[in-house]
Amino acid sequence: MNINLTFNWFFGPHMLGAIYLLFGGIQYFFPPKKINNWYGYRTPLSKSRQDIWDEANKFSALYMMKLGVIFIVIGLCTTTVINVIPMAVKIKEAVSILLLLVSGMLPAILMLTATEKHLAKLFGKK
Repeated sequence: MNINLTFNWFFGPHMLGAIYLLFGGIQYFFPPKKINNWYGYRTPLSKSRQDIWDEANKFSALYMMKLGVIFIVIGLCTTTVINVIPMAVKIKEAVSILLLLVSGMLPAILMLTATEKHLAKLFGKK
């Protein structure tokens, strides 16, 4: 097994999914108690009141864990496909990099969007 194949199996969308699952679990089981600028779901709306802060952190942590599981499954499937289908090394590297970029940004965008919609629905728009 060459180093690129090992790298693709270890570092891929599934690893980023595991990171989202881990960070979501940490935030869920050890939520920030008070509004702060360092730890938790920090947006202007979530920092406006303590009840909004608590709900935002709970919702975003659960959503992050769900996205983590989804991206672990998607990552393992896509990594398997990339490593099984014969293709040029340059194409394989480009697809792997694209998948890493998408799996790094998309869950964050989805989590932010869903949490802000959830907060707006519960507390109204600010």
